[in-house]
Amino acid sequence: MKYEIVKTIILTFLVLTSIAFTWGLWTYHPKYDVIQNDEYIQNVPVSNTQVDTSMIVRPLQILIHKNAAHYGIIEEAEINKLLKELKKWTFDDFENISSTIPKGEFLSFVHGKGKIEIIYPDDIPMNIYRDLLQIDDRGMDDVSFDTIVIPVEQRQDFVAYFVSTDHRKVYKAVVNDVSMEEINQLYEKAENFPHYFAYNVSETKSFFLPEKEITMNRLQYYTDELDPDRFKEALFSDPSFVKKDIVTFGEEYTDGSRLMDVDFLQKLLLYVNPAAKNTINQSSEESSTLIQKSIDFVNEHGGWTDMYHFAEWDRDKRKVVFRLFVNNYPAFNDYGMSEIIQIWGTNEVNKYQRPLFRLEIPDRVSVPTKLLSGQEVIQQLEKMKGFKKEFVSGITLGYELVKDPEREKVVVLEPAWFYLYDGTWRKITVKEETNEIRGGNTIGLE
Repeated sequence: MKYEIVKTIILTFLVLTSIAFTWGLWTYHPKYDVIQNDEYIQNVPVSNTQVDTSMIVRPLQILIHKNAAHYGIIEEAEINKLLKELKKWTFDDFENISSTIPKGEFLSFVHGKGKIEIIYPDDIPMNIYRDLLQIDDRGMDDVSFDTIVIPVEQRQDFVAYFVSTDHRKVYKAVVNDVSMEEINQLYEKAENFPHYFAYNVSETKSFFLPEKEITMNRLQYYTDELDPDRFKEALFSDPSFVKKDIVTFGEEYTDGSRLMDVDFLQKLLLYVNPAAKNTINQSSEESSTLIQKSIDFVNEHGGWTDMYHFAEWDRDKRKVVFRLFVNNYPAFNDYGMSEIIQIWGTNEVNKYQRPLFRLEIPDRVSVPTKLLSGQEVIQQLEKMKGFKKEFVSGITLGYELVKDPEREKVVVLEPAWFYLYDGTWRKITVKEETNEIRGGNTIGLE
């Protein structure tokens, strides 16, 4: 009798144990480390700097067309005052009036007397303008503009014009909540600003250049090198999987999929994510957000380490370029040391190139440099063999950024004239009688 009881107890125990083990196997979930491949983890930001869109997307030039003359606003305080005033206005009821402007009168319409013209470096989608201005009209998301024209001497309903010079498009917008006091004051003192003249390169494109010679200072800056490890922490999904190799003139970081190349010679960083393929046939709505996505991407890892402005973008290549600005002038470099460049896939950055340094301390030694007048610049360009003005997409004063050959952590900013010719920024040289188009090579991500 006792034997049967013991056997029953043992069998019951074994059955219960088996049930417990089976239940444990069914319900057990191992704790794996999560690897997020579809988004970046901001473990260590490069800096604590965060900027808004209005600090990055800035006008390239602001002109006042008064009587038969043209004047350029170059003082930062005056520019900010004008932009602050426009921010108070409300733009609504956009209407496409492109067909009402006769052929051959486009330039006179845009640059006509009694107008203030605000010129941006490239066509900008309306979603960006919504961050810069108060725009109520919601039916404009597929349209881009590079110029805003404010007629100052209008006496009836107040309107403004949004213009795409490359595509010959003009939209009229009704403006509400307008106070003209600041605008009128600016317009009245236009004669105090530098005189400019128009250089027409096509039926829809003019460049305005200063009539007199310009003097700019040659600058020197001590630089602070940025830590590549901070970019590794910010750009790779799981930095613990990243391996570092020493290569000629730099380092390579990879997790087996993504690659980050550090060039210590040119002080550049190139990040490549092959999985984020550059796809074609993106919707216009998706493409219109590309500039804002690019600004946000750099913000997410604190990458705005100097004053960079939006410079250009290519919808088809899904490429966005931001350029270093110093004292409100653009800086150029043959190797890309003055640009932040992004090429996007569908949802992620495919390539990201940027300088690996910041301008830290200005050297007290600055040398005044006298540059050509605008008229002399045009003469210099037009005597070049093979030059065709219709291939010119930009002319500007700026700095050539070069490394100091004797001091490793010093860069020099040499004042110069630059022109954008057939997609390439080139420096205008005056050392010799030029027989061919000269200038820097195309630098960046293709």
